Amino acid sequence: MAPNKLHVGICGGGMGGLAAAIAIARAGAKVTLLEAAKELGEIGAGIQMFANVSRLLVRWGVDELIGDDLIAVDEINTWGSDSELLARFDPKMGAKQTGFPHWVVRRDHLHAGLTECARRHGVELIVGSRVQSLEHSKDSVKVTTVQGVQHTFDLLIGSDGIKSTIRRVLFPDAAVPQAASTVAAFRGILSYEQVFEQVPEARQLLRNTMDAWIGPNGYILLYPLSAGSELNVVTLFEMDHVVKTPEDMDLAEFRHLYKDWNPIARKILELVNYTQKWPLLVLPPMKTWSNEHKNVVLLGDAAHCMQNHMAQGAATAMEDGAFLGGVIGEVVRDTITLPEAIELYEKRRMPRVWTKQQASFVSGTINMATGEKAVRRNQASAPEVKAWDRNIIRPIQMLPTTYRSWQMFCNPSSVPGILYYDPEGDADNAVCEYLQSQSAMDETTLVTNGLWDKWWDVVNNNGIEVRTDGLIGASK
Repeated sequence: MAPNKLHVGICGGGMGGLAAAIAIARAGAKVTLLEAAKELGEIGAGIQMFANVSRLLVRWGVDELIGDDLIAVDEINTWGSDSELLARFDPKMGAKQTGFPHWVVRRDHLHAGLTECARRHGVELIVGSRVQSLEHSKDSVKVTTVQGVQHTFDLLIGSDGIKSTIRRVLFPDAAVPQAASTVAAFRGILSYEQVFEQVPEARQLLRNTMDAWIGPNGYILLYPLSAGSELNVVTLFEMDHVVKTPEDMDLAEFRHLYKDWNPIARKILELVNYTQKWPLLVLPPMKTWSNEHKNVVLLGDAAHCMQNHMAQGAATAMEDGAFLGGVIGEVVRDTITLPEAIELYEKRRMPRVWTKQQASFVSGTINMATGEKAVRRNQASAPEVKAWDRNIIRPIQMLPTTYRSWQMFCNPSSVPGILYYDPEGDADNAVCEYLQSQSAMDETTLVTNGLWDKWWDVVNNNGIEVRTDGLIGASK
Protein backbone atom coordinates (compact mmCIF):
# COMPACT_ATOMS: atom_id res chain seq x y z
CA MET A 1 0.00 0.00 0.00
CA ALA A 2 1.21 3.55 -0.70
CA PRO A 3 2.98 5.16 2.25
CA ASN A 4 0.67 8.21 2.14
CA LYS A 5 -2.97 7.83 3.05
CA LEU A 6 -5.38 8.14 0.13
CA HIS A 7 -6.91 11.62 0.25
CA VAL A 8 -10.42 11.94 -1.18
CA GLY A 9 -12.10 15.29 -1.77
CA ILE A 10 -15.87 15.62 -2.01
CA CYS A 11 -17.45 18.66 -3.66
CA GLY A 12 -20.95 19.08 -2.25
CA GLY A 13 -22.40 18.26 1.15
CA GLY A 14 -25.85 16.92 0.29
CA MET A 15 -27.14 13.46 1.19
CA GLY A 16 -24.97 11.71 -1.40
CA GLY A 17 -21.84 13.66 -0.57
CA LEU A 18 -22.20 12.98 3.15
CA ALA A 19 -22.92 9.29 2.54
CA ALA A 20 -19.79 9.06 0.41
CA ALA A 21 -17.77 10.89 3.07
CA ILE A 22 -18.90 8.46 5.78
CA ALA A 23 -18.40 5.33 3.68
CA ILE A 24 -14.97 6.36 2.40
CA ALA A 25 -13.77 7.44 5.85
CA ARG A 26 -14.92 4.09 7.22
CA ALA A 27 -12.86 2.48 4.44
CA GLY A 28 -9.69 4.07 5.81
CA ALA A 29 -9.12 7.05 3.52
CA LYS A 30 -8.67 10.69 4.51
CA VAL A 31 -11.77 12.66 3.49
CA THR A 32 -12.25 16.41 3.00
CA LEU A 33 -15.72 17.69 2.09
CA LEU A 34 -16.10 21.13 0.50
CA GLU A 35 -19.55 22.72 0.75
CA ALA A 36 -20.44 25.94 -1.05
CA ALA A 37 -23.01 27.08 1.54
CA LYS A 38 -21.91 28.86 4.72
CA GLU A 39 -23.65 26.21 6.81
CA LEU A 40 -24.27 22.53 6.22
CA GLY A 41 -28.02 21.99 6.07
CA GLU A 42 -31.10 21.09 4.06
CA ILE A 43 -34.58 22.46 3.57
CA GLY A 44 -37.14 20.89 5.88
CA ALA A 45 -39.39 18.92 3.52
CA GLY A 46 -39.92 15.20 4.06
CA ILE A 47 -38.00 12.31 2.57
CA GLN A 48 -38.48 8.55 2.57
CA MET A 49 -35.74 6.11 3.56
CA PHE A 50 -36.43 2.65 2.16
CA ALA A 51 -34.58 -0.56 3.05
CA ASN A 52 -31.89 0.02 0.41
CA VAL A 53 -30.63 3.00 2.43
CA SER A 54 -32.15 2.55 5.89
CA ARG A 55 -29.69 -0.36 6.17
CA LEU A 56 -26.89 2.19 5.82
CA LEU A 57 -28.36 4.41 8.54
CA VAL A 58 -28.45 1.39 10.85
CA ARG A 59 -24.93 0.16 10.02
CA TRP A 60 -23.42 3.60 10.40
CA GLY A 61 -25.32 4.49 13.58
CA VAL A 62 -27.11 7.44 11.96
CA ASP A 63 -30.48 6.10 13.12
CA GLU A 64 -29.40 6.55 16.73
CA LEU A 65 -28.30 10.13 16.05
CA ILE A 66 -31.67 11.04 14.50
CA GLY A 67 -33.71 9.17 17.11
CA ASP A 68 -37.48 9.63 17.27
CA ASP A 69 -37.47 11.92 14.23
CA LEU A 70 -37.16 8.74 12.15
CA ILE A 71 -40.74 7.50 11.85
CA ALA A 72 -41.97 4.06 10.77
CA VAL A 73 -45.60 4.42 9.69
CA ASP A 74 -48.14 1.69 10.43
CA GLU A 75 -49.86 1.64 7.02
CA ILE A 76 -49.30 2.91 3.50
CA ASN A 77 -52.68 3.51 1.89
CA THR A 78 -53.44 4.48 -1.69
CA TRP A 79 -56.86 6.02 -2.24
CA GLY A 80 -58.68 7.05 -5.38
CA SER A 81 -59.51 10.73 -5.67
CA ASP A 82 -63.11 9.67 -4.86
CA SER A 83 -61.94 8.09 -1.55
CA GLU A 84 -62.06 4.44 -2.69
CA LEU A 85 -59.24 2.36 -1.14
CA LEU A 86 -57.18 1.09 -4.08
CA ALA A 87 -54.08 -0.44 -2.45
CA ARG A 88 -52.63 -0.94 0.99
CA PHE A 89 -49.22 -2.02 2.21
CA ASP A 90 -47.98 -2.99 5.67
CA PRO A 91 -44.46 -1.56 6.19
CA LYS A 92 -43.83 -4.10 8.96
CA MET A 93 -44.23 -6.83 6.35
CA GLY A 94 -41.82 -4.93 4.12
CA ALA A 95 -39.29 -4.81 6.95
CA LYS A 96 -39.54 -8.58 7.32
CA GLN A 97 -39.03 -9.05 3.60
CA THR A 98 -36.04 -6.75 3.31
CA GLY A 99 -34.58 -6.94 6.82
CA PHE A 100 -34.65 -3.15 7.29
CA PRO A 101 -37.36 -0.56 8.00
CA HIS A 102 -39.08 2.00 5.83
CA TRP A 103 -38.67 5.37 7.55
CA VAL A 104 -39.91 8.88 6.83
CA VAL A 105 -37.95 11.87 8.09
CA ARG A 106 -37.44 15.58 7.54
CA ARG A 107 -34.58 16.27 5.19
CA ASP A 108 -32.86 18.58 7.64
CA HIS A 109 -33.06 15.97 10.42
CA LEU A 110 -31.53 13.33 8.12
CA HIS A 111 -28.88 15.75 6.95
CA ALA A 112 -27.95 16.67 10.52
CA GLY A 113 -27.60 12.99 11.42
CA LEU A 114 -25.37 12.29 8.42
CA THR A 115 -23.29 15.39 9.16
CA GLU A 116 -22.67 14.39 12.76
CA CYS A 117 -21.84 10.83 11.67
CA ALA A 118 -19.30 12.20 9.17
CA ARG A 119 -17.70 14.32 11.89
CA ARG A 120 -17.44 11.32 14.20
CA HIS A 121 -15.68 9.40 11.43
CA GLY A 122 -13.04 12.10 11.11
CA VAL A 123 -14.27 13.77 7.92
CA GLU A 124 -12.99 17.33 7.53
CA LEU A 125 -16.03 19.49 6.72
CA ILE A 126 -15.22 22.89 5.18
CA VAL A 127 -18.17 25.21 4.52
CA GLY A 128 -18.21 28.39 2.47
CA SER A 129 -15.96 26.67 -0.09
CA ARG A 130 -17.53 26.91 -3.51
CA VAL A 131 -15.30 25.27 -6.10
CA GLN A 132 -14.53 27.64 -8.96
CA SER A 133 -11.93 25.77 -11.00
CA LEU A 134 -10.60 22.25 -11.40
CA GLU A 135 -7.28 20.92 -12.68
CA HIS A 136 -6.63 17.21 -13.04
CA SER A 137 -3.67 15.12 -14.12
CA LYS A 138 -2.78 11.46 -13.83
CA ASP A 139 -1.21 11.99 -10.41
CA SER A 140 -3.56 14.41 -8.63
CA VAL A 141 -6.59 16.67 -8.70
CA LYS A 142 -6.47 20.33 -7.66
CA VAL A 143 -9.48 22.53 -7.01
CA THR A 144 -9.59 26.25 -6.27
CA THR A 145 -12.47 27.86 -4.39
CA VAL A 146 -13.93 31.29 -5.10
CA GLN A 147 -11.89 32.55 -2.12
CA GLY A 148 -8.70 31.41 -3.89
CA VAL A 149 -8.03 28.51 -1.53
CA GLN A 150 -6.48 25.46 -3.23
CA HIS A 151 -6.97 21.82 -2.26
CA THR A 152 -5.16 18.82 -3.75
CA PHE A 153 -6.62 15.30 -3.72
CA ASP A 154 -5.91 11.82 -5.03
CA LEU A 155 -9.59 11.53 -5.95
CA LEU A 156 -12.33 14.16 -6.29
CA ILE A 157 -16.02 13.25 -6.12
CA GLY A 158 -18.46 15.72 -7.66
CA SER A 159 -21.61 15.48 -5.57
CA ASP A 160 -22.63 19.08 -6.24
CA GLY A 161 -26.15 18.49 -7.52
CA ILE A 162 -28.17 19.28 -10.59
CA LYS A 163 -26.16 22.40 -11.43
CA SER A 164 -22.87 20.58 -10.89
CA THR A 165 -19.72 22.63 -11.44
CA ILE A 166 -17.65 19.45 -11.66
CA ARG A 167 -19.86 18.00 -14.42
CA ARG A 168 -19.69 21.25 -16.36
CA VAL A 169 -15.88 21.28 -16.18
CA LEU A 170 -15.48 17.61 -17.10
CA PHE A 171 -18.17 17.51 -19.78
CA PRO A 172 -18.83 21.03 -21.10
CA ASP A 173 -20.76 19.62 -24.07
CA ALA A 174 -22.83 17.12 -22.10
CA ALA A 175 -26.58 17.45 -21.81
CA VAL A 176 -27.92 19.33 -18.79
CA PRO A 177 -30.84 18.20 -16.60
CA GLN A 178 -34.10 18.79 -18.39
CA ALA A 179 -37.81 18.60 -17.69
CA ALA A 180 -39.01 15.32 -19.16
CA SER A 181 -42.75 15.86 -18.57
CA THR A 182 -45.39 18.44 -17.73
CA VAL A 183 -45.63 17.17 -14.14
CA ALA A 184 -44.80 19.72 -11.44
CA ALA A 185 -44.49 19.24 -7.68
CA PHE A 186 -45.70 21.31 -4.74
CA ARG A 187 -44.23 20.72 -1.26
CA GLY A 188 -44.90 21.96 2.26
CA ILE A 189 -45.23 21.06 5.94
CA LEU A 190 -48.14 21.62 8.36
CA SER A 191 -48.39 20.99 12.08
CA TYR A 192 -50.77 18.23 13.15
CA GLU A 193 -52.13 20.63 15.75
CA GLN A 194 -53.22 23.02 13.01
CA VAL A 195 -54.61 20.23 10.84
CA PHE A 196 -56.69 18.62 13.61
CA GLU A 197 -57.91 21.96 14.88
CA GLN A 198 -59.15 23.14 11.49
CA VAL A 199 -59.94 19.76 9.89
CA PRO A 200 -61.04 17.58 12.87
CA GLU A 201 -62.37 14.84 10.59
CA ALA A 202 -58.77 14.26 9.44
CA ARG A 203 -58.16 12.34 12.68
CA GLN A 204 -59.95 9.33 11.19
CA LEU A 205 -57.39 9.13 8.38
CA LEU A 206 -54.09 10.43 9.75
CA ARG A 207 -53.18 7.70 12.27
CA ASN A 208 -49.40 7.42 11.86
CA THR A 209 -50.09 6.41 8.29
CA MET A 210 -48.85 7.40 4.87
CA ASP A 211 -51.80 8.25 2.66
CA ALA A 212 -51.78 8.91 -1.07
CA TRP A 213 -54.76 10.06 -3.12
CA ILE A 214 -54.26 9.38 -6.80
CA GLY A 215 -56.43 10.75 -9.54
CA PRO A 216 -56.37 11.74 -13.17
CA ASN A 217 -53.15 13.62 -13.91
CA GLY A 218 -51.95 14.00 -10.33
CA TYR A 219 -51.66 12.78 -6.75
CA ILE A 220 -51.46 13.93 -3.12
CA LEU A 221 -49.12 12.34 -0.56
CA LEU A 222 -49.32 12.90 3.22
CA TYR A 223 -47.14 11.42 5.96
CA PRO A 224 -45.87 12.34 9.48
CA LEU A 225 -42.57 13.98 10.36
CA SER A 226 -40.68 15.27 13.41
CA ALA A 227 -41.64 12.55 15.89
CA GLY A 228 -45.25 12.81 14.73
CA SER A 229 -45.73 16.55 15.29
CA GLU A 230 -45.74 17.61 11.63
CA LEU A 231 -47.48 16.52 8.44
CA ASN A 232 -45.58 16.44 5.17
CA VAL A 233 -47.67 17.51 2.19
CA VAL A 234 -46.53 16.65 -1.34
CA THR A 235 -48.72 17.13 -4.38
CA LEU A 236 -48.04 16.63 -8.07
CA PHE A 237 -50.07 17.54 -11.12
CA GLU A 238 -49.69 17.61 -14.87
CA MET A 239 -49.65 21.19 -16.10
CA ASP A 240 -50.59 22.40 -19.57
CA HIS A 241 -46.92 23.02 -20.37
CA VAL A 242 -43.50 21.61 -19.58
CA VAL A 243 -42.27 23.12 -16.30
CA LYS A 244 -38.57 23.81 -16.76
CA THR A 245 -37.85 26.13 -13.82
CA PRO A 246 -39.62 26.97 -10.53
CA GLU A 247 -42.75 28.99 -11.26
CA ASP A 248 -45.17 30.89 -9.06
CA MET A 249 -48.81 29.83 -9.16
CA ASP A 250 -51.93 31.52 -7.86
CA LEU A 251 -53.13 29.81 -4.67
CA ALA A 252 -56.72 29.59 -5.88
CA GLU A 253 -55.52 28.05 -9.15
CA PHE A 254 -53.52 25.47 -7.22
CA ARG A 255 -56.50 24.46 -5.08
CA HIS A 256 -58.71 24.28 -8.15
CA LEU A 257 -56.55 21.44 -9.51
CA TYR A 258 -57.97 19.16 -6.78
CA LYS A 259 -61.49 20.58 -6.59
CA ASP A 260 -63.21 17.20 -7.17
CA TRP A 261 -60.91 15.11 -4.94
CA ASN A 262 -61.43 13.64 -1.47
CA PRO A 263 -62.97 16.36 0.75
CA ILE A 264 -60.64 15.74 3.71
CA ALA A 265 -57.53 15.88 1.55
CA ARG A 266 -58.91 18.99 -0.14
CA LYS A 267 -59.48 20.72 3.22
CA ILE A 268 -55.90 19.95 4.22
CA LEU A 269 -54.68 21.55 1.00
CA GLU A 270 -56.70 24.64 1.96
CA LEU A 271 -54.25 25.09 4.86
CA VAL A 272 -51.11 25.24 2.76
CA ASN A 273 -49.83 28.57 1.54
CA TYR A 274 -47.15 27.46 -0.90
CA THR A 275 -47.75 28.28 -4.52
CA GLN A 276 -44.49 27.48 -6.25
CA LYS A 277 -44.35 24.79 -8.92
CA TRP A 278 -41.14 22.74 -8.88
CA PRO A 279 -39.95 21.06 -12.09
CA LEU A 280 -39.08 17.36 -12.04
CA LEU A 281 -35.74 17.35 -13.84
CA VAL A 282 -34.01 14.33 -15.37
CA LEU A 283 -30.42 14.01 -16.59
CA PRO A 284 -30.11 11.95 -19.80
CA PRO A 285 -27.71 8.97 -19.67
CA MET A 286 -24.04 9.85 -19.89
CA LYS A 287 -21.32 7.71 -21.48
CA THR A 288 -19.08 8.14 -18.45
CA TRP A 289 -19.16 9.80 -15.04
CA SER A 290 -15.39 10.24 -14.75
CA ASN A 291 -12.38 11.90 -16.36
CA GLU A 292 -9.80 10.07 -18.45
CA HIS A 293 -7.53 9.55 -15.42
CA LYS A 294 -10.33 8.06 -13.31
CA ASN A 295 -9.57 10.38 -10.42
CA VAL A 296 -12.55 12.73 -10.80
CA VAL A 297 -16.02 11.16 -10.71
CA LEU A 298 -19.65 12.25 -10.39
CA LEU A 299 -22.23 11.09 -7.88
CA GLY A 300 -25.95 11.62 -7.24
CA ASP A 301 -27.91 14.35 -9.01
CA ALA A 302 -24.71 15.58 -10.65
CA ALA A 303 -24.74 12.29 -12.61
CA HIS A 304 -28.35 11.08 -12.74
CA CYS A 305 -31.12 13.26 -11.31
CA MET A 306 -34.53 11.60 -11.68
CA GLN A 307 -38.24 12.19 -11.14
CA ASN A 308 -39.50 11.56 -7.62
CA HIS A 309 -42.27 9.01 -8.25
CA MET A 310 -40.18 6.23 -6.67
CA ALA A 311 -38.82 8.43 -3.83
CA GLN A 312 -35.32 7.29 -4.81
CA GLY A 313 -33.43 10.45 -5.76
CA ALA A 314 -31.52 11.00 -2.51
CA ALA A 315 -31.48 7.25 -1.85
CA THR A 316 -29.70 6.63 -5.15
CA ALA A 317 -27.09 9.27 -4.34
CA MET A 318 -26.53 7.61 -0.95
CA GLU A 319 -26.17 4.23 -2.69
CA ASP A 320 -23.52 5.80 -4.94
CA GLY A 321 -21.60 7.00 -1.90
CA ALA A 322 -21.81 3.67 -0.08
CA PHE A 323 -20.68 1.77 -3.19
CA LEU A 324 -17.75 4.11 -3.66
CA GLY A 325 -16.78 3.53 -0.04
CA GLY A 326 -16.69 -0.20 -0.70
CA VAL A 327 -14.46 -0.11 -3.77
CA ILE A 328 -12.22 2.65 -2.43
CA GLY A 329 -11.69 0.52 0.67
CA GLU A 330 -10.07 -2.03 -1.62
CA VAL A 331 -7.82 0.69 -3.02
CA VAL A 332 -6.76 1.55 0.53
CA ARG A 333 -5.99 -2.15 1.11
CA ASP A 334 -4.06 -2.25 -2.19
CA THR A 335 -6.34 -4.91 -3.61
CA ILE A 336 -7.20 -2.86 -6.71
CA THR A 337 -6.05 0.45 -8.17
CA LEU A 338 -8.01 3.69 -8.03
CA PRO A 339 -8.82 3.63 -11.78
CA GLU A 340 -10.06 0.05 -11.41
CA ALA A 341 -12.30 1.10 -8.50
CA ILE A 342 -13.85 3.95 -10.49
CA GLU A 343 -14.39 1.70 -13.50
CA LEU A 344 -16.19 -0.81 -11.27
CA TYR A 345 -18.33 2.01 -9.85
CA GLU A 346 -19.38 3.16 -13.31
CA LYS A 347 -19.90 -0.34 -14.68
CA ARG A 348 -22.12 -1.34 -11.76
CA ARG A 349 -23.95 1.87 -10.92
CA MET A 350 -24.75 3.36 -14.34
CA PRO A 351 -27.17 0.64 -15.52
CA ARG A 352 -28.78 0.42 -12.07
CA VAL A 353 -29.42 4.16 -12.02
CA TRP A 354 -30.94 4.06 -15.52
CA THR A 355 -33.31 1.32 -14.35
CA LYS A 356 -34.37 3.50 -11.42
CA GLN A 357 -35.01 6.46 -13.67
CA GLN A 358 -37.27 4.32 -15.83
CA ALA A 359 -39.06 2.80 -12.82
CA SER A 360 -39.79 6.32 -11.60
CA PHE A 361 -41.37 7.25 -14.94
CA VAL A 362 -43.51 4.11 -14.88
CA SER A 363 -44.60 4.60 -11.27
CA GLY A 364 -45.72 8.16 -11.98
CA THR A 365 -47.57 7.12 -15.12
CA ILE A 366 -49.46 4.40 -13.25
CA ASN A 367 -50.43 6.67 -10.38
CA MET A 368 -51.63 9.49 -12.64
CA ALA A 369 -53.42 7.22 -15.13
CA THR A 370 -56.72 8.28 -16.65
CA GLY A 371 -59.71 6.59 -18.24
CA GLU A 372 -59.56 2.88 -19.09
CA LYS A 373 -55.95 2.60 -17.89
CA ALA A 374 -56.98 3.78 -14.42
CA VAL A 375 -59.88 1.30 -14.38
CA ARG A 376 -57.57 -1.60 -15.25
CA ARG A 377 -55.09 -0.47 -12.59
CA ASN A 378 -57.76 -0.43 -9.89
CA GLN A 379 -59.10 -3.83 -10.93
CA ALA A 380 -55.61 -5.32 -10.64
CA SER A 381 -55.38 -4.50 -6.92
CA ALA A 382 -59.02 -5.28 -6.03
CA PRO A 383 -58.18 -8.74 -4.56
CA GLU A 384 -55.58 -7.15 -2.28
CA VAL A 385 -58.09 -4.62 -0.95
CA LYS A 386 -60.77 -7.29 -0.42
CA ALA A 387 -58.28 -9.34 1.58
CA TRP A 388 -57.62 -6.38 3.85
CA ASP A 389 -61.35 -5.70 4.24
CA ARG A 390 -61.84 -9.27 5.45
CA ASN A 391 -59.19 -8.71 8.14
CA ILE A 392 -56.84 -11.32 6.71
CA ILE A 393 -53.60 -10.76 8.58
CA ARG A 394 -51.29 -11.36 5.61
CA PRO A 395 -53.30 -10.49 2.52
CA ILE A 396 -50.42 -10.57 0.06
CA GLN A 397 -49.65 -14.16 0.97
CA MET A 398 -53.27 -15.13 0.32
CA LEU A 399 -53.01 -13.93 -3.27
CA PRO A 400 -51.47 -15.83 -6.19
CA THR A 401 -47.69 -16.02 -5.93
CA THR A 402 -47.33 -14.10 -9.21
CA TYR A 403 -49.07 -11.02 -7.78
CA ARG A 404 -47.06 -7.82 -7.72
CA SER A 405 -48.72 -4.60 -6.66
CA TRP A 406 -48.73 -1.82 -9.22
CA GLN A 407 -47.94 0.54 -6.33
CA MET A 408 -44.21 0.21 -6.93
CA PHE A 409 -42.78 2.96 -4.75
CA CYS A 410 -43.38 1.25 -1.41
CA ASN A 411 -43.75 -2.47 -2.10
CA PRO A 412 -40.43 -4.38 -2.08
CA SER A 413 -41.98 -7.48 -3.67
CA SER A 414 -42.89 -5.35 -6.70
CA VAL A 415 -39.41 -3.87 -7.14
CA PRO A 416 -37.04 -6.22 -5.27
CA GLY A 417 -34.09 -5.16 -7.40
CA ILE A 418 -34.47 -1.64 -6.01
CA LEU A 419 -35.64 -2.05 -2.42
CA TYR A 420 -33.66 -5.20 -1.55
CA TYR A 421 -30.42 -3.71 -2.86
CA ASP A 422 -27.33 -3.48 -0.65
CA PRO A 423 -24.75 -1.05 -2.14
CA GLU A 424 -21.94 -2.11 0.18
CA GLY A 425 -22.52 -5.80 -0.58
CA ASP A 426 -22.69 -5.04 -4.29
CA ALA A 427 -19.36 -3.21 -4.12
CA ASP A 428 -17.70 -6.17 -2.42
CA ASN A 429 -19.16 -8.56 -4.97
CA ALA A 430 -18.03 -6.34 -7.85
CA VAL A 431 -14.44 -6.40 -6.60
CA CYS A 432 -14.49 -10.19 -6.11
CA GLU A 433 -15.86 -10.74 -9.62
CA TYR A 434 -13.24 -8.42 -11.06
CA LEU A 435 -10.35 -10.17 -9.30
CA GLN A 436 -11.62 -13.56 -10.40
CA SER A 437 -11.70 -12.33 -13.99
CA GLN A 438 -8.02 -11.35 -13.86
CA SER A 439 -6.61 -14.88 -13.61
CA ALA A 440 -7.59 -18.39 -14.60
CA MET A 441 -8.99 -20.95 -12.19
CA ASP A 442 -6.66 -23.76 -11.13
CA GLU A 443 -8.16 -26.90 -12.68
CA THR A 444 -7.06 -29.06 -9.76
CA THR A 445 -7.97 -26.95 -6.72
CA LEU A 446 -10.74 -24.93 -8.45
CA VAL A 447 -9.26 -21.81 -6.81
CA THR A 448 -8.98 -18.56 -8.75
CA ASN A 449 -5.40 -17.53 -8.12
CA GLY A 450 -6.17 -13.84 -8.46
CA LEU A 451 -8.30 -13.89 -5.31
CA TRP A 452 -5.89 -16.13 -3.40
CA ASP A 453 -2.82 -14.06 -4.28
CA LYS A 454 -4.54 -10.79 -3.44
CA TRP A 455 -5.65 -12.17 -0.08
CA TRP A 456 -2.06 -13.05 0.80
CA ASP A 457 -0.89 -9.61 -0.33
CA VAL A 458 -3.38 -7.97 2.03
CA VAL A 459 -2.26 -10.25 4.87
CA ASN A 460 1.42 -9.54 4.33
CA ASN A 461 1.06 -5.79 3.72
CA ASN A 462 -0.96 -5.30 6.89
CA GLY A 463 1.20 -7.44 9.16
CA ILE A 464 -1.55 -9.93 9.94
CA GLU A 465 -0.47 -13.18 11.60
CA VAL A 466 -1.94 -16.43 10.26
CA ARG A 467 -1.71 -19.14 12.91
CA THR A 468 -0.81 -22.76 12.23
CA ASP A 469 -4.45 -23.80 12.78
CA GLY A 470 -5.45 -21.62 9.83
CA LEU A 471 -7.16 -18.90 11.86
CA ILE A 472 -6.27 -15.25 11.55
CA GLY A 473 -4.60 -13.85 14.62
CA ALA A 474 -3.90 -10.32 15.80
CA SER A 475 -1.81 -7.88 13.79
CA LYS A 476 1.92 -8.12 14.42
